[in-house]
Amino acid sequence: MPFYDDDSVHYDDESVFYDDDGGVEAGLNPLPQNLPSFGTAYMEYWEITKDRAQKTLSVWNLHTPTLEVAGQGPAVLEGKIDEFEPAAQLRTTDQDAFDAKVRTVGTALLKMKILATKVAQIIDAQLSSDASIQDDLGDVFRIVPRSEPTILARARALYPVWVRANTVLAAMTPAAGPITRPIQGVAHTAVMLKALLDGYTTMIQERNDAESKLNKTRGALRTLDRTTDRLAKDWYQIVKNTYDPGTPAYDALSEIPTEQGTPAPDPIDINELVQGGATGLQVLVSYIAGGGDHATTKQIEYKVNGIDADFAHAADLDPSGNALGPFVVGQVVQVRTKVSNSSGVRTSAVRTITMETPL
Repeated sequence: MPFYDDDSVHYDDESVFYDDDGGVEAGLNPLPQNLPSFGTAYMEYWEITKDRAQKTLSVWNLHTPTLEVAGQGPAVLEGKIDEFEPAAQLRTTDQDAFDAKVRTVGTALLKMKILATKVAQIIDAQLSSDASIQDDLGDVFRIVPRSEPTILARARALYPVWVRANTVLAAMTPAAGPITRPIQGVAHTAVMLKALLDGYTTMIQERNDAESKLNKTRGALRTLDRTTDRLAKDWYQIVKNTYDPGTPAYDALSEIPTEQGTPAPDPIDINELVQGGATGLQVLVSYIAGGGDHATTKQIEYKVNGIDADFAHAADLDPSGNALGPFVVGQVVQVRTKVSNSSGVRTSAVRTITMETPL
């Protein structure tokens, strides 16, 4: 749930958006600017499974082509291997769509917060002698925008007062123009506030729909990973216990990578990637709970397209969230998590954000 500082101005949720005090959101740790470099390319969990399955398939076809595991032959494993790339691409597409919806909702909410806070103050100063307007403003000021519901409530309370204030100003001699509040160089009007309010429910529904779709495609990829891994390992176990050392089938098992000792680390998925933090030019990262099992190191890595050849920056992953940067408007930043232990390294899917002019 979003929340504000005690001054009712500074926004402190990792999902939305920009503090103006140069501080960092509560619970988020800024990355140091001099970060270690990592040149090694790592793979997502499914890429490791796919690589092992491909090596398994080669041995299976060559040495035990008629062997079936619970009625499944090498053609089934080949089919599963072929499913990985389309499944991963669909997951990435849905991931990008969800990220866009999250940012749309956050931007709309922040704009309403700014308008509901600043325009009320402008009206108060412009019409300080109008008793009726001042009475209605009292109802607006009593609503402190500390959360999504209170931001919406204050915006709804402000809108009719804003319209009435514009009418009063227009009736003056000489007539005064309507009140506006610039955001990112665009003069926002009462009509625009109303449009934000009217469209907010649809934005929330579209975000939730995108999240549901992402959960399905992400889950489908994980299911494909588990079933493929299980089939390859079951075949390996059968062959190892069917053939004796020195036979071609048994000796060919050495070509297939195996996991020894400690289980491989469980990846940590990124939940949301949004812009915010100090000066509004950091990337704020939150994580899906539950990942990282068996990992001895947990890191967040990033690179700036056009500047870094690879994921050249890393810092310890903070489960409550990380703040990366600051960056420059227009830079495209790619972020991923990395977990490792003695059995290997796993990375999350790469997430991308383009830095925009802060609100």
